Amino acid sequence: MAKKLGNDYRLWIDSSTPGTPAQILGQTTLKISRQAGQIDTATKDDFPYGTQAPGLKSLTIDAEIYPNLPDASGYTRLETVGAGSAPVLFQIRKGGSAGVAPADVVFAASMYVGNLDTDFSKNDVVKCTFQLTLAAAPTIDTLG
Repeated sequence: MAKKLGNDYRLWIDSSTPGTPAQILGQTTLKISRQAGQIDTATKDDFPYGTQAPGLKSLTIDAEIYPNLPDASGYTRLETVGAGSAPVLFQIRKGGSAGVAPADVVFAASMYVGNLDTDFSKNDVVKCTFQLTLAAAPTIDTLG
């Protein structure tokens, strides 16, 4: 039985030329979190247990990278977008660095960059962590 490997999934960001995504180099971790709000459906008749239904879902992507320069179209674009407030198209592609569109795109959505943190610790590589939040529903999502 084959295992899915995290190394095969890479995050891409739309470059300053729309429709031309670039891989963000130096990726170490990539985590997608899906959460659903709860709708209380309980009545007094349900005592002693309440019931809930799933509500609207939120989706975030948390990532860590060790910037691998020069990376003018990936990391630099992430920094630029992270400094502003406009959403940009992100993709996750399977197939490692060789992931091609559209065949290897397993996730695509317009997302905001939030919580862009950079760690410049002594005697260590520069680490950058960031969180992406949805600006619109994903147009491709075969991971969920």
